[in-house]
Amino acid sequence: MHFEPSGLAFAVDSRGVPVAGRRAEARVLLEAGYRNLSYGRLFEGHVNALQLVGRLGTAAQRERARADMAAGKLFGVWNTQDRDGVKVVEYGGRRILRGRKTFASGAGTVARGLISAALPNGGGTQLLLLRMDEIAVLVDRFSWRPLGMEASESFSVSFDDVAVDDRDVLGLPNVYEREPWFVGGSLRYVAVQTGGLARLHDEMLRYLNALGRAGSPFMQIRIAEATLAVESAKRWVEAGVERWSAFDEAPSEERAQAILEIADLARVAVERAAFDLIERVEKSVGARGLLEPEPFAGLIKDLTMYVRQPAPDATLVRIADRATAASAAATSVATGTDPGLR
Repeated sequence: MHFEPSGLAFAVDSRGVPVAGRRAEARVLLEAGYRNLSYGRLFEGHVNALQLVGRLGTAAQRERARADMAAGKLFGVWNTQDRDGVKVVEYGGRRILRGRKTFASGAGTVARGLISAALPNGGGTQLLLLRMDEIAVLVDRFSWRPLGMEASESFSVSFDDVAVDDRDVLGLPNVYEREPWFVGGSLRYVAVQTGGLARLHDEMLRYLNALGRAGSPFMQIRIAEATLAVESAKRWVEAGVERWSAFDEAPSEERAQAILEIADLARVAVERAAFDLIERVEKSVGARGLLEPEPFAGLIKDLTMYVRQPAPDATLVRIADRATAASAAATSVATGTDPGLR
């Protein structure tokens, strides 16, 4: 997938915060998802990588990243793996990589791959920023036969015998999953997904208007319900922008927790909005609308695949735990059993 150098310009400061602000970040992610969800997936990975380099990298690494970005090099973050995950091995006085990453979006296109690797002797996990256009890896293109998002090229990549040095090391061990950046970062792909919802909604209206069916009372009900789904998703993106903006202005534990709460809620709510929208679209355009060259089949497959993010049940458990804890706290205050009231 082709990216113009100007489209990759996404400046961040030394904290990894977008220079243009969180609202601008959400806008470009929405626009990327509206254009194409696979494109949006790769752009979100590019943004994620640049924020990690900005927050964790040395001054030299940040400067190299700015130069690479200006030269049109696409960045990506590859963390997912199976049992044969990537690890650092000491061999012949050198550090080399062994193992494989899965769901490596943009494999074959990404020029700067930010990967996680297990350190020797239980030393934790280390982030590495690799020059993918300068090293030899094995890209398994046959591993990617998905329901949708084919164009994201999320292949498996084997890093066997790739040598690494200090220049490749990004930050200290065990920093990648530090909060609120790890879970809170899901708000980026929620914005991309919401852009995809908006595109599907607009295509539905275009199709119905072209056929003169939009004025039907039955269609109007579906249009209203579809619009509600999209607008609800946009409100969750906006709520995420507000929480991140507050944290960027004055970081605190309370504001970090607020980001984690909204990220979990937004992720689940936008997934639900996507399936509500898909149901209305499929009923509205019918079997004829699901045939090429109409875009609906492709858009629906991509959106269905993209909203299937990892650990959905764990996300719901966290939401439930917060709700029950808040209820218990409110009850203790109301009944006077809160120790703070004694």
